[in-house]
Amino acid sequence: MKTVLKTSLFLITILLFNGCKRDTDLIPEKADNGVTLNLKINYKVDGAALIFDSILYTNTAGNNYEVSRLEYYISNITFHSTSGKDFSPKDIFYVNAQMPLTNNISLDSIPKGSYNYITFNIGIDTAHNISFSLPNTNENINMAWPNPLGGGYHFMKFEGYYLDLAAKTGFTVHMGQNCSLVYCIINTPFIVSSSTSEIKLSMNLNEWFRSPIIYDFNIDGNATMFDKQARGKIAANGIDVFSME
Repeated sequence: MKTVLKTSLFLITILLFNGCKRDTDLIPEKADNGVTLNLKINYKVDGAALIFDSILYTNTAGNNYEVSRLEYYISNITFHSTSGKDFSPKDIFYVNAQMPLTNNISLDSIPKGSYNYITFNIGIDTAHNISFSLPNTNENINMAWPNPLGGGYHFMKFEGYYLDLAAKTGFTVHMGQNCSLVYCIINTPFIVSSSTSEIKLSMNLNEWFRSPIIYDFNIDGNATMFDKQARGKIAANGIDVFSME
């Protein structure tokens, strides 16, 4: 009887020991906070680097033009994962092509993995496109959309000059109001790993005037702020203005 009791106690001790060992020896998984990634933006016109204030470029409609200003907002950035678990920070970024620091967008905690494509808006969605909703920086104040036209913010200010019968004429492609929100797709697969630090993006300015609608300053107008139809054409063309390098 004593032998049986000792054997039983020994077995119970072994089981308890092993059970405790399994619990205490488990090493918790380290939290993966993802990758800090820089989106670096540059500007081209059909492969040629953008140079400001020189009539060097020709769009599909045959307008010879130069660029004097290009500033805009990027929002609703979404990395579309092959796993279905998309990554979408909520930040709104002001970008000015002539201010290098604004052309480097830093995103934190991007999950590692494979992604099919990136989408984002040029502009600000309905929930945030409200006057004085953004911090009162000089940039945001200067991007305000007039209250008599609905308020909120300019989505983009793309300005310059074109040759109209050999005379220099100004153009102002100003985008604003919710109906003119631009939806962009960069349809290029990519991988985010621990060694990924930067993704290079390029805006081709001629795409604003090319597809699916050819935009001609002489026909469609050289100022879009008061022309909802003209803004709609530019917004439609914006879907593929960006590519990944």
